Amino acid sequence: MSADASFYPIHAIYLNLTDRCNLRCQHCWLSSEMMPSMGGPSRAMGKEGESLSVPLMTEVIRQAKPLGLHTVKLTGGEPFLRNDVVDFVSLFHKEGLAVDIETNGTLVDRSTAQSLRALGVRAISVSLDSADPAPHDRFRGVKGAFEGATNGIHHLVGQGVRTQVIMSLFRGNAGQIEPLARLSVELGARLLKINPILPMGRGKTMVQGKRTLSVEELVKTSRWVKEELQPRVNIPLHFSLPIAFRPLTEIMAGNCPECAILNILGIVANGDISFCGIQRIQKDLVMGNVRSDRLGAVWMSHPLLKAMREMIPGQLEGICGRCFFKQRCMGSCLACTYYLEKSFTAPYWFCQEAFEKGLFPRTRYAGGQA
Repeated sequence: MSADASFYPIHAIYLNLTDRCNLRCQHCWLSSEMMPSMGGPSRAMGKEGESLSVPLMTEVIRQAKPLGLHTVKLTGGEPFLRNDVVDFVSLFHKEGLAVDIETNGTLVDRSTAQSLRALGVRAISVSLDSADPAPHDRFRGVKGAFEGATNGIHHLVGQGVRTQVIMSLFRGNAGQIEPLARLSVELGARLLKINPILPMGRGKTMVQGKRTLSVEELVKTSRWVKEELQPRVNIPLHFSLPIAFRPLTEIMAGNCPECAILNILGIVANGDISFCGIQRIQKDLVMGNVRSDRLGAVWMSHPLLKAMREMIPGQLEGICGRCFFKQRCMGSCLACTYYLEKSFTAPYWFCQEAFEKGLFPRTRYAGGQA
């Protein structure tokens, strides 16, 4: 496939408005020394190191739309720590862009939810890890986090904002999947997404401490969710494993969220440009800064992007190179792979370990059929 950037429109910008957070989540990409101003609910227009402003993003969007941009995902840190977050959403709405937001939910009040609804936000994902307040608060590091998150969901659902719950799955809350699914129904969420913790940032420490589920346990749990729990719960359940591990009916229906790594850019609070925010912990992946570099020039010409387009998926290694779904999966989370291996083409850790343990579906890779 040609490496010409015209073959790769920018579909989405992942915009990290702030690295600050009011929680202390045990699995965060960022280490504690990189997360300033944690543990308090105060908001600000932007603090030191946060150079993104509405005028600056207006220019960035003007540059990005001719390249195909149609979606902005706001994340962080906690985006609602910026008291001008609604101004950003308003900008994107005026530009005709779809807006998705990831949040811990604790700072979303009724007025904010009303504004988000009026501005046509497409979907908001709220982190909630348990149906029991105490485990959620322990994992998120702040007492009252559960109450804040559920109140935020109430406000969003009450205003008609499409809301989904995101569960970060680890050994300590594995028994909470069904109770949380039922609570999600009660809260009015449209979907429960179950994300196994990745070995990145603080999450890597959790993996090393065996606080996360093994590959065997994840495969078994995902099957239980789809085959046993889903029929009992009146809400879609998405268990985040690579596409090769998904049921064929789910794959055929197109219900497998995938990372479109060749069609996204990440912009963080200081204006740095990379793939999806990975530059916060992987500085060698910074490709420029929106304060000084034209987005189009970065997208069309940067050596990292050119190399990525040449390598992915054709040069994927290990089981990923043999997988029948590599054209869709693209190696799953390349940010995680680079963080672990300093390589974009190395096999995804989960798939390679599953293959080595005989757990990778034998009909889904070349040479795999009995």
